[in-house]
Amino acid sequence: MNLYIFDYVVIICISGVITFLLGILAYVKRSTFSGSTTFILICITSCIYIFGHALELTGSTFTEIDGMIKLQYLGLPFIPPLNVVLAMQFLGFDRYLTKRNLVLLFVVPLISVTAVLTNNSHHLFYKAIILKNVGSWVLADLEIGPFYVIHGSYTFGSLFACICILFAYGKKVKSSYRLQLGAMIVASLLPMIASFLYLMGQAPYNMDPVPAVMCITSTLYVIAILSSDMLVIAPIAKEYVFEHMRDGVLVLDPSNHIVDYNEVASCMLGGLNRFSIGQHIEHVWQTQMAETDLPNWQLNKDEEIKRELEWITANGREFVLFHVYPLYKKNGVLAGRTILLSNITSERLLREDLETRAYKDGLTNSFNRSYLVEKGEAYIRSYREDQRALSLIIFDIDYFKSINDTYGHEAGDETIKYVVNKAQSLLDEHVILARYGGEEFVILLPDVMLHEAVHVAEDIRKKLEQRPIQYETNSIAVTASFGVAQFYDHENLNELIKEADKALYYAKNNGRNRVETFGDLS
Repeated sequence: MNLYIFDYVVIICISGVITFLLGILAYVKRSTFSGSTTFILICITSCIYIFGHALELTGSTFTEIDGMIKLQYLGLPFIPPLNVVLAMQFLGFDRYLTKRNLVLLFVVPLISVTAVLTNNSHHLFYKAIILKNVGSWVLADLEIGPFYVIHGSYTFGSLFACICILFAYGKKVKSSYRLQLGAMIVASLLPMIASFLYLMGQAPYNMDPVPAVMCITSTLYVIAILSSDMLVIAPIAKEYVFEHMRDGVLVLDPSNHIVDYNEVASCMLGGLNRFSIGQHIEHVWQTQMAETDLPNWQLNKDEEIKRELEWITANGREFVLFHVYPLYKKNGVLAGRTILLSNITSERLLREDLETRAYKDGLTNSFNRSYLVEKGEAYIRSYREDQRALSLIIFDIDYFKSINDTYGHEAGDETIKYVVNKAQSLLDEHVILARYGGEEFVILLPDVMLHEAVHVAEDIRKKLEQRPIQYETNSIAVTASFGVAQFYDHENLNELIKEADKALYYAKNNGRNRVETFGDLS
């Protein structure tokens, strides 16, 4: 029997030591845990309670035992409400922990402490403390009073509320945080059960089993901390935000292996799953996005960079903003990277549409004058430095005013579209065809010599004269006149256009439906 009680005291002391070490660990990691102060206070109050109970069991006089009971209550009443606070912080509900609510939460514990410290005067907490000898040990039988009922009810209610809160919101947590959640639930559940058994008189020798049970809860906390890094910032709240972001998020370690991801990233990359954790991002990318190269330039730099990517998914062509954020430890060492994947398809398509509207002619869908001038000036600057060939064709529809006057403006519009379609069918993709104004058009031909440009103009001219346009019941003959010039050392695009325009003017005055070059006029 003596040995049994001795073993019990040893277990209690071990529980106190583990709890003390937990407090030190929480203090060391306090900068990464929003509930560090609360957890440290739980450890301090638990140590006071645990070691106070151990000293109570080793006491041999009423004064010693009564003093140790009072010492225990400097910690015991505060543990349950502190667990409620910790649960709220774990869930990210700090906004509810106002000064007013905290004061209300700790009113009963403060009353309990006061009642115990002054119990010898009123005996409202314990009606009597009766000592009994069990072998060589002196144990105390406590006869509870009305204040103890209030204290016990509040303690039970606080622990029960804590468990309910964790169960209610714990289903939202990822599996990686379930060990932490389980440790917190057990830390409230086991003491509550042990306390209930103690009050029902089921504890051996009527000794309080809660301090011994806390050895189990403290061990669970240690396991949770070492295996899943428990002391992190509000993991459930973080997880909720993480999973409900509109953007895809990938978290990588310094070696670019996947540490975590959210549901949006899983959808965007074609189905990331739990087996992707620990795999290199390049392997996962090649598996899921084989048609889109992984931008390796992002993963070899320790700086924030973003690029736009275009890839093909089940939904078709999509545009994604690939944004990499490096993560650093306090000492400046790279801790990993966060990749943010933002679907910007709508914005990109809108931008392309606006650019199209800004640079395309509404009638013919060819480029407009603004685009021609912008690109032409860029070609002039570049080709002057590189001494590359650049030619320009300007042409307009012969007798266009007559077509408008005879058949109407709709016929004129159809004629313009017909001419553009025929010309476009004979041009390479890199060639710029622009509507310069009215029935006048300009073709800019990069890396094309003058004689080659003349051949292009002749091909278009012949194609137009081969077949008339059919408009309603009318057959309208369409021809065009062309002026061709080549870039040599012009200051700007306007000078080149003027030369081609002079050749066009000459073609108009010499019978139309012909091609003339500026070189032949100079």
